[in-house]
Amino acid sequence: THHRMPRTSRAGVSLPASSTVLQIMHVPKAMTSGIGRLVRNEVKSLVALSGKEVAFDFCRITSRRPQGSRLLAVAADARQVTRLVEACSKGSINPEVVEPPVLAYARVLYANQTQRNMNGNVLLAILRDSILTLCVFRKQNLDLVRTRNIGPIETELEGLSGRLAKEVKAVIQFYDVEIAEVSGEWNIVIDADSASLPNDTEQHLRDEIPWANLQVKTNENILQDILAVQDSGTEKPSVVAIGLAMRLLNIDGHNLKINLLPPESADIKSAKRHFLITSNIIAVILLLMIFAAVGIGMLAQKIEQKTTLRKQTELSQDTYVLLREQESLDKQIKQLSDRPARLKSILDSRYSADWAGILEDVKNLTPKTVRITRLYSDDNTNMLLNGVALSYEVVHLFVKMLDQSDHISSASLKETIREEKTGGLVKYVINCSLIRDEGQ
Repeated sequence: THHRMPRTSRAGVSLPASSTVLQIMHVPKAMTSGIGRLVRNEVKSLVALSGKEVAFDFCRITSRRPQGSRLLAVAADARQVTRLVEACSKGSINPEVVEPPVLAYARVLYANQTQRNMNGNVLLAILRDSILTLCVFRKQNLDLVRTRNIGPIETELEGLSGRLAKEVKAVIQFYDVEIAEVSGEWNIVIDADSASLPNDTEQHLRDEIPWANLQVKTNENILQDILAVQDSGTEKPSVVAIGLAMRLLNIDGHNLKINLLPPESADIKSAKRHFLITSNIIAVILLLMIFAAVGIGMLAQKIEQKTTLRKQTELSQDTYVLLREQESLDKQIKQLSDRPARLKSILDSRYSADWAGILEDVKNLTPKTVRITRLYSDDNTNMLLNGVALSYEVVHLFVKMLDQSDHISSASLKETIREEKTGGLVKYVINCSLIRDEGQ
């Protein structure tokens, strides 16, 4: 029976803006190793991610400052990332990139803005899910990231237009006061793709910041103005979707390479392929042994037929010679007849469990965030699984799923331990009692 495997599609996905934290970190010039540990400790201490398992990634930001290099660090709740990846996998979608939406926005908006002015200071103010993210690009490099939560109470007090103007002016004033070497005009792009701006927003901002080149993008004009999309009456893609597609196609306006996808995903896929190969090898070995047993039986039958014919046609030969030949042939027949029985005994003793079915169940029941590093059995009655997982919860889920297999009578968790040297992964040992295959 041939099973058609579902075709998977490449994809990039983004988390909600409220679920991610962006931060620029300074790394001392003398620090050449342990940067990943430094970033991990920093993001774990953030209040927004307190008590949660953290998924994070970082990339260097080009900087000429003599005190050291700078990094953009992005962190999120690891469980949200895992659930997002698992949901994609169930729909035959292979996520290759998981990043915050602000980077997808910046990729599209900044690529378009730099076509107009490559040397100016670009400030992107992106309002999404009541989260205002301000990004400053200087000489095509990210230089500042600031996030503000704009709640309904704050909006009622000063108005959305006034709050946007206040935050943008605060960023520009910071550069005017703290960073004296900043020069050149400011190009400001306000994007509110998921929010409704008051009608007077653009005019209010121009009155508050008259010295800057200002653009306000909304749902009605963002695609037509930035991407030159004509109104064809069909549903238009979101800016985030276009930015993610640019990431997959390596069309980038900046070098912000952030990916929150757990690195264990690729290893788990590789392990599953090894399980499938192992299952196929075992099936081939069983088939060859069955063919060998059948072939030996047919050979014995053929020799016996020849012996009978020879007895009938050579009755005139010497009786002593005939008896000796008869005795020799009987020994050969007995030896050949015993071989299938010995092979059957080997098969009965060695393959007392349906390993093809067991490995198929393990392949189908393994969660996406679990990696199996070792699978072995000494007596075909028990099977031990060793590996690592992202969390204790997914290990317990794996045990429950194994316990539902038709080839496993019971599954129990023998050992779990979290190891810091593997990035906080949970190491586990699961014991499975196997059901003997009565058909063997």
